Amino acid sequence: MLSKFSIIVSAAFLLSFEEGQSFTDAVGSPFYVAPEVLLKNYGPEADVWAAGVTLYILLSRAPHFWAETKHGIFDAVLRGHIDFDFDPWPLISDSAKDPIRKMLCSRPSERLTAHEVLCHPWICQDGVAPDRSLDPAVKQFSAMNKLKKMTLRLSDIK
Repeated sequence: MLSKFSIIVSAAFLLSFEEGQSFTDAVGSPFYVAPEVLLKNYGPEADVWAAGVTLYILLSRAPHFWAETKHGIFDAVLRGHIDFDFDPWPLISDSAKDPIRKMLCSRPSERLTAHEVLCHPWICQDGVAPDRSLDPAVKQFSAMNKLKKMTLRLSDIK
């Protein structure tokens, strides 16, 4: 059984991949784009990265790879450093940080697969991903995201 979270992520990042196929067009939202997308050679692992960014945002209520410009965001994504030292991360369990760390691994071959994410002990309860609403966190991020999008558009004009 898929959780509402995984269905939302799947619908938001739905692409049809053939086994062994890779893409070469750099597409995607700056906050969610995987390093390999920026390097223009990517496959389905890029969707796991985007889902990892989404999970990071849902838990912290802030995008991790943040900068004032798209270029700055892309540089942060390519550096790939994950910082769990600032609030609220000290209060979040290591078991919750573990799938994020493994989903935001800069090397696609070492990143969790979508199946491994859904089977991760932090996600699963009794062997099944739970079906719980994430509405408050999603609504708060959505409102915050609109302001950030406007900010990015304005910075592109400069």
